[in-house]
Amino acid sequence: MKTMAFILVLTLLAGCQQQPIRRGNQVGAVTGAVSITEDLQGLMDFSDRFQSYERGGQLALCAEMRAAYEREANRWTGWYLATAISQVDGCGTPQEAIGWIQAMLKQRFVSSEVSWLAHYQIRLLQYQQQQQQQLAATTAEQKKLQRRLSQMDKSNSILEKQLQDLKRIETSINRRLDEKHKAD
Repeated sequence: MKTMAFILVLTLLAGCQQQPIRRGNQVGAVTGAVSITEDLQGLMDFSDRFQSYERGGQLALCAEMRAAYEREANRWTGWYLATAISQVDGCGTPQEAIGWIQAMLKQRFVSSEVSWLAHYQIRLLQYQQQQQQQLAATTAEQKKLQRRLSQMDKSNSILEKQLQDLKRIETSINRRLDEKHKAD
């Protein structure tokens, strides 16, 4: 959600920097700015719609977008899919999303604003990938410690049983010694 708020701010800033041009009575923005604004608005709209789905719906939409991207390699489908990957686990890997965005950056249609946003998205995906790696390492360490704790519990249980057995033996020996002293 922070990403989308940031995109909105970027869109507003880009819109504020555009000089309007007059065509008769009509005031419009520079053509390139209109497409950038529309593209960014489309990305924000997609993100909002995507977040409104339940997890199962999100994963189904991811699968549909992946199939569409493999068929057509549409630049925006790749970016939408990259956005979806950053929003839901199980949609794909950050590395895939980074690859799609980098492929989009190699195309000539990318403006400096969209390029900046793409590089920002890549940084976010790299951070997400780093966090996933740290989580995997921490989870592996936790499982290792849980196995060790389980082994220590078993060892402790065995030691407690042996201690109880030794106490019974000691009690038995003490009874016999008491009986022998009483008999003497």
